[in-house]
Amino acid sequence: MTFSPKIILSSLLLVAVAVSVPASAEIPKPLTVQLNGLWQLEIELRGTPQPIEVVLPGDDEPTRFWYQIYTLTNNTGKDVYFYPQFDLFTDTFKLYHVGEKARKPVFNVIQKLYTDKFPLLESQEHITGRILQGGDNARDSVAIFEDFDQRATKVKIFIAGLSNEVVAVPYPTVTDSSLQQEKPKEFLLRKTLMLQYQVPGDRFNPQNKVMLFRDQQWLMR
Repeated sequence: MTFSPKIILSSLLLVAVAVSVPASAEIPKPLTVQLNGLWQLEIELRGTPQPIEVVLPGDDEPTRFWYQIYTLTNNTGKDVYFYPQFDLFTDTFKLYHVGEKARKPVFNVIQKLYTDKFPLLESQEHITGRILQGGDNARDSVAIFEDFDQRATKVKIFIAGLSNEVVAVPYPTVTDSSLQQEKPKEFLLRKTLMLQYQVPGDRFNPQNKVMLFRDQQWLMR
Protein backbone atom coordinates (compact mmCIF):
# COMPACT_ATOMS: atom_id res chain seq x y z
CA MET A 1 0.00 0.00 0.00
CA THR A 2 1.37 3.38 -1.02
CA PHE A 3 0.38 6.46 0.94
CA SER A 4 1.16 9.86 -0.53
CA PRO A 5 -0.98 12.44 1.29
CA LYS A 6 -0.85 16.16 0.75
CA ILE A 7 -1.40 17.71 4.13
CA ILE A 8 -2.14 21.38 4.83
CA LEU A 9 -0.68 22.54 8.08
CA SER A 10 -2.03 25.46 10.14
CA SER A 11 -0.20 27.14 12.98
CA LEU A 12 0.30 30.22 15.12
CA LEU A 13 3.42 32.32 14.70
CA LEU A 14 5.89 30.78 17.14
CA VAL A 15 7.55 33.97 18.28
CA ALA A 16 4.25 35.79 18.74
CA VAL A 17 1.74 33.32 20.14
CA ALA A 18 1.89 30.96 23.11
CA VAL A 19 -1.46 30.20 24.73
CA SER A 20 -1.35 29.34 28.44
CA VAL A 21 -3.74 26.76 29.88
CA PRO A 22 -4.39 25.81 33.52
CA ALA A 23 -2.26 23.05 34.98
CA SER A 24 -5.39 21.03 35.69
CA ALA A 25 -6.59 21.17 32.09
CA GLU A 26 -6.16 18.39 29.58
CA ILE A 27 -3.48 18.65 26.92
CA PRO A 28 -4.95 21.03 24.31
CA LYS A 29 -5.66 20.04 20.75
CA PRO A 30 -4.41 21.92 17.69
CA LEU A 31 -6.51 24.84 16.51
CA THR A 32 -9.08 24.15 13.80
CA VAL A 33 -9.89 27.77 12.94
CA GLN A 34 -7.36 30.00 11.23
CA LEU A 35 -6.64 33.18 13.23
CA ASN A 36 -4.57 36.27 12.60
CA GLY A 37 -0.90 35.37 12.31
CA LEU A 38 -1.50 31.86 11.05
CA TRP A 39 0.46 30.54 8.13
CA GLN A 40 0.21 27.25 6.30
CA LEU A 41 2.62 24.89 4.63
CA GLU A 42 1.91 21.90 2.44
CA ILE A 43 3.79 18.64 2.77
CA GLU A 44 3.54 15.62 0.51
CA LEU A 45 4.91 12.30 1.76
CA ARG A 46 6.43 10.30 -1.07
CA GLY A 47 5.21 6.81 -0.24
CA THR A 48 5.92 5.03 3.04
CA PRO A 49 9.28 4.81 4.86
CA GLN A 50 11.72 2.50 3.08
CA PRO A 51 14.68 0.47 4.37
CA ILE A 52 18.19 0.82 3.02
CA GLU A 53 21.53 -0.76 3.90
CA VAL A 54 24.75 1.23 3.56
CA VAL A 55 28.34 0.26 4.25
CA LEU A 56 29.64 3.21 6.22
CA PRO A 57 33.27 4.36 5.99
CA GLY A 58 35.48 2.14 8.13
CA ASP A 59 32.88 -0.65 8.35
CA ASP A 60 32.94 -4.06 6.70
CA GLU A 61 29.24 -4.82 7.11
CA PRO A 62 26.27 -2.71 5.99
CA THR A 63 24.21 -0.73 8.49
CA ARG A 64 20.46 -0.63 8.09
CA PHE A 65 18.46 2.64 8.00
CA TRP A 66 14.93 3.81 7.17
CA TYR A 67 14.14 6.90 5.13
CA GLN A 68 11.09 8.98 4.22
CA ILE A 69 11.15 11.31 1.21
CA TYR A 70 8.85 14.30 1.31
CA THR A 71 8.10 17.49 -0.63
CA LEU A 72 7.50 20.78 1.16
CA THR A 73 5.65 23.69 -0.49
CA ASN A 74 5.05 27.17 0.88
CA ASN A 75 1.77 28.66 -0.36
CA THR A 76 1.36 31.00 2.61
CA GLY A 77 1.90 34.23 0.70
CA LYS A 78 5.08 34.96 2.63
CA ASP A 79 8.44 33.35 3.30
CA VAL A 80 8.49 31.21 6.44
CA TYR A 81 11.12 29.29 8.38
CA PHE A 82 11.14 25.51 8.61
CA TYR A 83 12.87 23.87 11.57
CA PRO A 84 11.93 20.20 11.27
CA GLN A 85 12.01 17.55 13.94
CA PHE A 86 11.27 13.93 13.07
CA ASP A 87 11.01 11.33 15.84
CA LEU A 88 10.27 7.62 15.52
CA PHE A 89 8.71 5.81 18.48
CA THR A 90 8.14 2.05 18.65
CA ASP A 91 5.60 0.02 20.61
CA THR A 92 8.60 -1.32 22.54
CA PHE A 93 9.11 2.21 23.93
CA LYS A 94 12.25 3.04 21.94
CA LEU A 95 12.71 6.59 20.64
CA TYR A 96 14.83 7.48 17.61
CA HIS A 97 15.59 10.96 16.30
CA VAL A 98 16.07 11.64 12.62
CA GLY A 99 19.71 11.92 11.65
CA GLU A 100 20.96 10.96 15.09
CA LYS A 101 23.25 8.22 13.78
CA ALA A 102 22.75 8.69 10.06
CA ARG A 103 25.82 9.95 8.29
CA LYS A 104 26.25 11.86 5.05
CA PRO A 105 27.12 8.68 3.09
CA VAL A 106 23.58 7.41 3.76
CA PHE A 107 22.06 10.51 2.19
CA ASN A 108 24.48 10.26 -0.72
CA VAL A 109 23.31 6.72 -1.49
CA ILE A 110 19.65 7.73 -1.33
CA GLN A 111 20.31 10.77 -3.49
CA LYS A 112 21.84 8.58 -6.20
CA LEU A 113 18.89 6.19 -6.09
CA TYR A 114 16.48 9.05 -6.84
CA THR A 115 18.55 11.13 -9.26
CA ASP A 116 15.88 10.91 -11.97
CA LYS A 117 12.77 11.27 -9.80
CA PHE A 118 14.08 13.85 -7.31
CA PRO A 119 17.10 15.50 -8.93
CA LEU A 120 17.13 18.32 -6.35
CA LEU A 121 16.80 16.11 -3.28
CA GLU A 122 18.26 17.88 -0.23
CA SER A 123 19.48 16.63 3.10
CA GLN A 124 17.65 17.56 6.29
CA GLU A 125 20.37 20.05 7.16
CA HIS A 126 20.09 21.87 3.85
CA ILE A 127 16.31 22.21 3.87
CA THR A 128 16.24 23.66 7.39
CA GLY A 129 15.62 27.40 7.40
CA ARG A 130 13.85 29.81 5.07
CA ILE A 131 11.28 28.37 2.68
CA LEU A 132 10.44 30.62 -0.26
CA GLN A 133 6.91 31.00 -1.59
CA GLY A 134 5.24 29.15 -4.43
CA GLY A 135 5.29 25.78 -6.11
CA ASP A 136 8.38 26.72 -8.10
CA ASN A 137 10.24 26.81 -4.79
CA ALA A 138 8.98 23.45 -3.50
CA ARG A 139 11.73 21.51 -1.75
CA ASP A 140 12.38 17.75 -1.78
CA SER A 141 14.07 16.28 1.28
CA VAL A 142 14.49 13.03 3.16
CA ALA A 143 14.27 12.08 6.83
CA ILE A 144 16.68 9.27 7.76
CA PHE A 145 16.41 7.10 10.87
CA GLU A 146 18.66 4.38 12.19
CA ASP A 147 17.12 0.91 12.19
CA PHE A 148 14.72 0.45 15.09
CA ASP A 149 14.08 -2.32 17.61
CA GLN A 150 13.44 -5.59 15.75
CA ARG A 151 10.81 -6.57 18.30
CA ALA A 152 8.61 -3.63 17.31
CA THR A 153 5.35 -4.37 15.52
CA LYS A 154 4.02 -0.80 15.47
CA VAL A 155 5.76 2.50 14.85
CA LYS A 156 4.75 6.15 15.21
CA ILE A 157 6.53 8.94 13.41
CA PHE A 158 6.12 12.45 14.84
CA ILE A 159 6.79 15.42 12.57
CA ALA A 160 7.16 18.79 14.28
CA GLY A 161 8.41 22.10 12.96
CA LEU A 162 6.06 22.08 10.00
CA SER A 163 3.59 24.08 12.04
CA ASN A 164 4.50 26.92 14.37
CA GLU A 165 1.41 26.61 16.55
CA VAL A 166 2.54 26.34 20.16
CA VAL A 167 0.90 26.31 23.57
CA ALA A 168 2.51 26.98 26.94
CA VAL A 169 1.36 24.50 29.57
CA PRO A 170 2.16 25.27 33.22
CA TYR A 171 2.79 22.54 35.74
CA PRO A 172 3.38 22.85 39.51
CA THR A 173 6.58 21.71 41.21
CA VAL A 174 7.42 21.20 44.87
CA THR A 175 10.65 21.50 46.83
CA ASP A 176 12.18 18.36 48.34
CA SER A 177 12.61 19.96 51.77
CA SER A 178 9.37 21.81 52.51
CA LEU A 179 7.07 20.11 49.98
CA GLN A 180 5.56 23.53 49.42
CA GLN A 181 4.27 24.28 45.96
CA GLU A 182 6.50 26.59 43.98
CA LYS A 183 5.48 28.98 41.25
CA PRO A 184 4.28 26.88 38.30
CA LYS A 185 6.74 26.45 35.46
CA GLU A 186 5.79 26.10 31.83
CA PHE A 187 6.71 23.85 28.98
CA LEU A 188 5.88 24.36 25.31
CA LEU A 189 3.88 21.95 23.19
CA ARG A 190 4.12 22.16 19.42
CA LYS A 191 1.58 21.14 16.84
CA THR A 192 2.81 17.79 15.61
CA LEU A 193 1.72 15.37 12.92
CA MET A 194 1.64 11.76 14.09
CA LEU A 195 1.81 8.98 11.49
CA GLN A 196 1.09 5.41 12.58
CA TYR A 197 2.48 2.33 10.85
CA GLN A 198 2.17 -1.42 11.20
CA VAL A 199 5.47 -3.31 10.92
CA PRO A 200 4.83 -6.88 9.82
CA GLY A 201 7.70 -9.29 9.32
CA ASP A 202 10.06 -11.61 11.11
CA ARG A 203 12.30 -9.95 13.69
CA PHE A 204 14.98 -12.54 12.89
CA ASN A 205 14.87 -11.52 9.22
CA PRO A 206 14.80 -7.71 9.30
CA GLN A 207 15.24 -7.53 5.55
CA ASN A 208 11.63 -8.69 5.23
CA LYS A 209 10.18 -5.90 7.37
CA VAL A 210 8.01 -3.20 5.82
CA MET A 211 6.11 -0.22 7.21
CA LEU A 212 2.39 -0.11 6.33
CA PHE A 213 0.49 3.14 6.88
CA ARG A 214 -2.45 2.86 9.27
CA ASP A 215 -3.50 6.31 10.50
CA GLN A 216 -2.56 9.94 11.03
CA GLN A 217 -3.62 12.71 13.39
CA TRP A 218 -2.60 16.09 14.71
CA LEU A 219 -1.72 16.59 18.35
CA MET A 220 0.18 18.92 20.65
CA ARG A 221 3.45 17.35 21.77
